[in-house]
Amino acid sequence: MHITRNILLISLIVLFAAVTNWLIDQQEPLDDGPSIGPNDPDLYMLNAKITQFATNGGRQHEIIASRLTHFPLTDMTALISPEVKLFAHNATNPWKITADNGRLLPESQLRDEIVELWDNVAAEKTDLQGEFIKIKTTSLTIYPGQDFAETDQMVTIDGVGGRTSAAGMQAYLNEGRFLFVSDETNKVITTLLPVKAL
Repeated sequence: MHITRNILLISLIVLFAAVTNWLIDQQEPLDDGPSIGPNDPDLYMLNAKITQFATNGGRQHEIIASRLTHFPLTDMTALISPEVKLFAHNATNPWKITADNGRLLPESQLRDEIVELWDNVAAEKTDLQGEFIKIKTTSLTIYPGQDFAETDQMVTIDGVGGRTSAAGMQAYLNEGRFLFVSDETNKVITTLLPVKAL
């Protein structure tokens, strides 16, 4: 009788341990590693350089960044310290546009390729005769395939002839044509420099 009671007690302890172990296993999900969300980055590059060629085989534009991170769900590429070069028809003197941050939105059925830059945006072009144009603003949207850029932020443009400031701008970069925008508080102001005597 004493042996039967011990066997029954041991059986109950083993059964209790087994049931407890089974319940713990049911509560702890299996760790298959970190879960990946639908818009977690699927690609990143350090010191990246993307070159787009025109139909004639020449360079159309380049996008350079210290870090490039692609997000698949939105098909957006984040850029750290981006630099955009727009060559248009003049490969020797491209527009060079830099910023602290940016993002690349690829071409789709609804839009052309877009590069959005922000924080300390600066654009510059100098020709062989020393003529230059320098643009400074806080954000700039660039359409590289059209050599077009625009901003709705305060912008300053310096050139050999003087300086223009405005509340916004549309720039046809290949043509060297600029449309300036004013608002209630910020007018278009141009300051001309005196012409140097020959």
